[in-house]
Amino acid sequence: MKKKVIWQDIVLMIGGFIFAPSLVISIVNRVEMPILTSLPTALVLTAFVGCYITLKLRLAAFATALTAICWYILFFMTL
Repeated sequence: MKKKVIWQDIVLMIGGFIFAPSLVISIVNRVEMPILTSLPTALVLTAFVGCYITLKLRLAAFATALTAICWYILFFMTL
């Protein structure tokens, strides 16, 4: 049986793949993000990943997980 990919999963995945590379530039350039920005963003994105998984939006979950990882890296770089 073929799984149907819903359009929302594609749109959210594309958004995630746009956000993550832009954050990689900040990581490579060692840009310091305020802790009050980076940690809450990473935590909320992690919650979004859980929501996406329960909704079976696997592509969106993967892309959002990459973005969350970037935010965690930025957070730990500021410590």
